[in-house]
Amino acid sequence: KLAYEMTPYSLKGMIIDKNTTACGMSAKDVLVLDVRSTESFNESHIPGALNIPLADLAGKLATLPKDKTLVTYCSSLTCALAPKAALKLAEAGFKVMEMYGGFATWNEHGFPVVK
Repeated sequence: KLAYEMTPYSLKGMIIDKNTTACGMSAKDVLVLDVRSTESFNESHIPGALNIPLADLAGKLATLPKDKTLVTYCSSLTCALAPKAALKLAEAGFKVMEMYGGFATWNEHGFPVVK
């Protein structure tokens, strides 16, 4: 499972600081996918994230890029939406990672958000 997790620090480094991570990925290699509700997303989200609530994900698979790693996140460490989305995406043949700790951890560290 650890091979499919990304920390908020790594994601911030990639998409905000534009650093290439140790695994060789950069911002152009990933699509950040917020699987929380539309209301939560509209309140605040990670810059550049695309919102597809988990309940809508199956119907949107054809719209997602197969050439990028999809990084899923949800509300918090105890939220199960991101792991479920990552599993569904992996089963559909996508490259996928989950951001560990969710949006709450991103916020706790004071990383940039869109409101």
